[in-house]
Amino acid sequence: MKLRVYKNQYGFSTLAKNGEDKMYIQVQFKKGFEPEIEKADIVIKDGFFSMYKNKQGLAFPKLVIMSYEVEGQKTDEQIEREGIMNEQDYSINNDILPF
Repeated sequence: MKLRVYKNQYGFSTLAKNGEDKMYIQVQFKKGFEPEIEKADIVIKDGFFSMYKNKQGLAFPKLVIMSYEVEGQKTDEQIEREGIMNEQDYSINNDILPF
C-alpha cells in the first residue's frame, strides 16, 4: 500500500480524503525507523491500524507501520552504478587543447 506521510510537531500523519471531507490520521513508525524527511511517499510492507485516546478520552485511529520503503529511494547498488557511470577522465593532454 502506498501512502504519503507528513512530519508534524507531534510525529507523522497522513491525509485521508472522502470527497470534500478531510481527516488527518496519525502515523506511528517502529522506534528508530522514522523517515528522515519532512514529506515522504512510502510503500508499507508491514503495518496495522490501532487506536489512541487524546486528553479528553476520545478515541482516534492511528496507523502503526512496522516496515516500509521510501518510494523512489535508491538502493546501494543503484548509487554505486551511478557513481561508476559518472566517473570521467579529467586528465588534460595537449592534443585536446584548442591553442
